[in-house]
Amino acid sequence: GDDPGVLNNWAYYLSERGERLEKAEEMSRRSNELQPGVGTYMDTYAWILYQQGKYIEAREWQEKALAASGNEGVLLEHYGDILYKLNDKAGALEQWRKAQLAGGASEQIDKKASEGKPVE
Repeated sequence: GDDPGVLNNWAYYLSERGERLEKAEEMSRRSNELQPGVGTYMDTYAWILYQQGKYIEAREWQEKALAASGNEGVLLEHYGDILYKLNDKAGALEQWRKAQLAGGASEQIDKKASEGKPVE
């Protein structure tokens, strides 16, 4: 159906598993059309773009998500991951450290913040 929350959750679930990313992108885009300006929905969309290797687009959406939601740990962590892929390693480290302080990031955040690179 056309419930933006349901669409977002299902899209995020697929993106976390790295499955059916085209479908996930479609659903996530739809949730953002139905209910614009929601940080978590924009974060999901950015994360799917990231997984598709569309890093510049991902950065745009992640910046919108952060502007809407403020400094939530998981959003900052995703932003760091995106910046890392765009070869902004100093920027990535800064975001990961912010994510650490904000709380709510993944259990890999301490490792990312101390080593300055994603956990393989």
